[in-house]
Amino acid sequence: MMTLTTFTPEETQEFARFFATQMPLGTAIALNGNLGAGKTCFIQGFMDGLGVDASEVSSPTFSIVHEYEGHVSVLHMDLYRLEQGDLPNLCLDERIDEHLEYTEGIVLVEWANKHPNVLPPNALQIEIQILGQNTRRWTISGEDRLITSLEFAWNNR
Repeated sequence: MMTLTTFTPEETQEFARFFATQMPLGTAIALNGNLGAGKTCFIQGFMDGLGVDASEVSSPTFSIVHEYEGHVSVLHMDLYRLEQGDLPNLCLDERIDEHLEYTEGIVLVEWANKHPNVLPPNALQIEIQILGQNTRRWTISGEDRLITSLEFAWNNR
């Protein structure tokens, strides 16, 4: 597990840009935190790190899925508004699997904790805790090898 604290939205985006450059193709990332925790801010920085203009990135709260093409193809989903009964008709798990396996892209899912079975079991988990007005604690968990590599790269950048 890796934990870090950011104190401004700019620091969050700096971390996210770096994080994007470290992600192997075929990675699914779950982002969980309360409203206003910084999920979309993180994703804007992440996409900037992959060569997508951050001003083009918004939360797909109503559309459910956005797809971005930068250095890597990214599916960005928001599960906040979905009910359990909506999932079979949307086939999100199949779309995620296809994107990871055949496109060799990256998948980012906001509010993943609402429907955890949509993501593959090896998805990287990011929990965001609000500590103050702009202060956030980021807890990242997943495969030990990837977490160790991320932490080492972040601490030695």
